[in-house]
Amino acid sequence: MFRTFWRFRKAAAPHAWAMGGGTLLVIFVAALQVALPWPMKIIIDDVLQPLGKSGTETTPEFLGLGSLSPLQLLLLAASALLVLTVMNAAADYLGTLLLNGVGEKTMAAIRADVFVHLQRLSLSFHDRQRLGDLVTRTTTDVDYVRSLMVSMLSVLLPNIFILGFITTICVLVDPTFALIGLAVAPLMFVTVLVYRRRIKSASKEARSKDSDIAAAMSETFASVRVMQTYTSETQHEEAFRFRNDGRMNAGLRVIRLQSMFSPLVDVIATLGTVLVLWIGAQRVLDGSMTLGLLLVFIAYLKAMYSPMKSLAKLTTVISRGQASAERIQEILDTAPAIADELGAVPAPRLTGRVELRNVSFGYQDRDVLHEINLKAEPGSLVAITGPTGAGKSSIVSLIPRLYDVTEGTVLLDRIDIRKLQVPTVRKQISMVLQEAILFRGTIYDNIVYGCESVSREQVLAAAEAAYVDEFVRDLPQGYDTPVAERGVTLSGGQRQRIAIARALVRDSPIVILDEPTSGLDAISEQYVMHGLDRLMAGRTVIVIAHRLSTLKRADRIYVLDHGRIIESGRHEELVAAGGLYSRLDEIQHPQEPAIPAMAPVRAQSMQTEARV
Repeated sequence: MFRTFWRFRKAAAPHAWAMGGGTLLVIFVAALQVALPWPMKIIIDDVLQPLGKSGTETTPEFLGLGSLSPLQLLLLAASALLVLTVMNAAADYLGTLLLNGVGEKTMAAIRADVFVHLQRLSLSFHDRQRLGDLVTRTTTDVDYVRSLMVSMLSVLLPNIFILGFITTICVLVDPTFALIGLAVAPLMFVTVLVYRRRIKSASKEARSKDSDIAAAMSETFASVRVMQTYTSETQHEEAFRFRNDGRMNAGLRVIRLQSMFSPLVDVIATLGTVLVLWIGAQRVLDGSMTLGLLLVFIAYLKAMYSPMKSLAKLTTVISRGQASAERIQEILDTAPAIADELGAVPAPRLTGRVELRNVSFGYQDRDVLHEINLKAEPGSLVAITGPTGAGKSSIVSLIPRLYDVTEGTVLLDRIDIRKLQVPTVRKQISMVLQEAILFRGTIYDNIVYGCESVSREQVLAAAEAAYVDEFVRDLPQGYDTPVAERGVTLSGGQRQRIAIARALVRDSPIVILDEPTSGLDAISEQYVMHGLDRLMAGRTVIVIAHRLSTLKRADRIYVLDHGRIIESGRHEELVAAGGLYSRLDEIQHPQEPAIPAMAPVRAQSMQTEARV
């Protein structure tokens, strides 16, 4: 558990003074716990018993104060008890306040560190992770670590000092009796150690099940439209019920261990109390111990067993926190696969020359690209086409260095991209994907996303050039209209136009288009294509395309199949070559119907199905 605290020491370092002050206060509280029983001993041994035996009006000299009347001594002891109690309460309040505040601030720092680190991890990492699991580690796991760290400072530390102080006082006052009181301590600690391992294992399993549930919920709610369209709610419910039952069983195991553990600790503590009462009562009867001292020992025993029970019951918090800390540390220990190399320099303003030289690439153990050679001159339009799964998106992902090549080199303006600082490269590349990604905020916020020091006039000009203004002017709030998560309140064509406006504002010398008009209706496609024409003007454009309207405009077309470039050239050259591109061209422009008799048969079949 102290290793967990050491792991996150950097996040706690800015709050060292508050942590130190809170720690001193809880140690002071522990010291006060030792002093609290003594006023009661004075009242019993120095006030009540002498008065009951002799009936005198005064007591023997007390602490150099001379002879005091029973009432005076009672008043003194009661006042001391009150003062100690108030001081204990105040110190406990301030210490708890400081340490819990440190815990919250430290966890906020850890949560921010995890979030920042996750953003910088490469796509190869995120490709392997479940979204729900990452969210759980950033939220719930961080909260469990906060509980662990706060408990260590506000529960574990003071209780250790209480045990130390009380044990020392007991040994000094009556060593033999102290050993009797501590006789059950070894049994209790053995019990704690045994159950701690079991509870930690069960807690770790429960945390893993929590991640499974979060991942399932995230996947389901992200695809709720598809789920409802295909009426597959029952399938998702069964899968969720299976995961939910697994989490319930793991949680029940933790509960069973806790339910067995807590009463067992209470039984051991009661065994020690009975032993002390039995022997202590006999010693009071034979006169070898005063009643007040016996009560002090009983109070100490209670104060001693209470920390033992608190520490024992703290096992669940510690085990859960350690399991969560390990999950968080796994994230923080993962080094970004894409990082600036030693000696990397900021990228100059690029002219837009792009070259892939003998590039090979693969995802984990699967090879995707083989010996790719591709060039795009400044201001040119280069198209990449080929069957689905040929590796087209992988090629364009290498240009902004979202992945690193396995072999070969990616060159920008004849400079190896690995010798340039990653952020300075990506700021000079704009991407418009097949599915435009929008974020929470307004339409204006989504256009300026990722841009620095851009004026409103520039934003509005880009929006007009991308034909965003065509639909925004009909909205009551205009560019301040809120966008729902993932932009679901906008049509596909509207989202694409916003993405084009975002790229225009960015004013990058290199533009990558990944089938930006796929799935759009004819009118939306026309608007998007007009916007793309303005985006592509004067820039190097690399586009993944299948439509001939785009391919015919390209200065050079690269035909990809099974991760290899098998053809390259202009449209007319490739059609004349009679290769794969020519066959793709024929599919889009057939000379004659492939199966002329199918249309009426199919129509008749559909009418029959409709009647049924």
